[in-house]
Amino acid sequence: MKHCAISPQRVRMAGLTLITSLLIPNVVCGQHRVAAYYPSWLRNALPANQIKFDKITHINHAFAWPLADGAITGYENLDHPELIAATHQANKNILISLGGFGQSDGFAPMAADSAARKKFVENLVNYCIDGGYDGADIDWEFPQTTADRANLTTLIKEIREGFNDNNPGLLLTMVAVPGDFNGHWHDYPALAAYVDWFNLMTYDFHGPWFSHAGHNAPLFQPPNDFDGSVDTGLKYLNRTRGIPKEKINLGLPFYGREFNSAVLYGPSTGGNDLPYNAIAPNLAAGWQYHWDDISKVPYLTNPTNSKLTTFDDSLSITMKCDYAKQNGLAGVMIWALGYDIIGDRQPLLSAVARAMGGTTSVSEQPRMIAKNFLLFNNYPNPFNPTTTITFYIETDTPVKLSIYDITGKLVTVLLNTTALRGINKTTWDATGFANGLYFYKLESANFSEVKKMILIK
Repeated sequence: MKHCAISPQRVRMAGLTLITSLLIPNVVCGQHRVAAYYPSWLRNALPANQIKFDKITHINHAFAWPLADGAITGYENLDHPELIAATHQANKNILISLGGFGQSDGFAPMAADSAARKKFVENLVNYCIDGGYDGADIDWEFPQTTADRANLTTLIKEIREGFNDNNPGLLLTMVAVPGDFNGHWHDYPALAAYVDWFNLMTYDFHGPWFSHAGHNAPLFQPPNDFDGSVDTGLKYLNRTRGIPKEKINLGLPFYGREFNSAVLYGPSTGGNDLPYNAIAPNLAAGWQYHWDDISKVPYLTNPTNSKLTTFDDSLSITMKCDYAKQNGLAGVMIWALGYDIIGDRQPLLSAVARAMGGTTSVSEQPRMIAKNFLLFNNYPNPFNPTTTITFYIETDTPVKLSIYDITGKLVTVLLNTTALRGINKTTWDATGFANGLYFYKLESANFSEVKKMILIK
């Protein structure tokens, strides 16, 4: 279910009309989120003024990364004020993405040291505010120990707190992996309390790390291969690890992998990645197109039957977008914007826009201070028996914070006072209350908002 950022929905429960908004990071009614990574090395191939902002909702600017002492560095050409200005002129959001494959070595030592971690959070807050970013996307690839697992959660928690203390409008997102091989080093239920959404990397299911060829990103897993798929990846993150679907963006690869192999799932070497615009011309060079109707993705074989390329085309991308919508996900994530540029066309991006319903209007209003108030998710949730409710107001304002049960019955009023400007926190001790779903409502003369929480004993 999607929630409107501009026109809050009204939910009627037992005669009580509740105004809801920001139950999840906001998506315009009738639309889904389309977050696209923009690699800094493509700034010449895809200048900021040529980005098709009508087809996306968010830019993840890749990559900066942390050093062990908490400093932040990045690619030489990462500084790109034109990109930030163009994104905001299009009324879209841009996040700085930190880490990525090959740039994550600084995370573990930094996150393990409280002083370095504090410095990093301070640097990141300043990086976003001073640089004009709307938030940060964390791409630590990959935590490898029990200590890393705990330190990652602490790091994300402290980033969220740093954002809330300095600019509650900043978004915090992070990547997620589609299986337990790397996923068990992430405490996803704990991370979900601080993260606005996860970008699920449903690709790289085969590559040079295997001795057999296989699809880069099969939608469904065939019976003869157990290396994973988009479908198994979503089920892992949602069902096994408990991440709500409305917090998941499904990954769409605008690249494929070329193997030295005669047959799909046969012995191979290689498996290096290629952007779509380097794969598509092979069709005109005599390569044979094949469609795998089990995995719902294509592949190519060369004329001598010595090479095989697995990839996504407009059809498979469309099917994945439809899968994301049918499964109630918040949207999709693209790696990477610009990898499908062929002349004046971007066929994969166009397929995403058609399938996801277009993104021509304002796509996100992420906890904007201009709203005058912000009601955050309670923590912990689920909880037993206490939970903390946090909200932000721009000026000293009389507010009322009430708790309702599933029938809409008022069970208690936590606050009925003039709250001071800034971040306000209050704790609900639900000792003596029954298990189940509850709603907390923050209201004043000029605003009203409702969120849900679960009491489990």
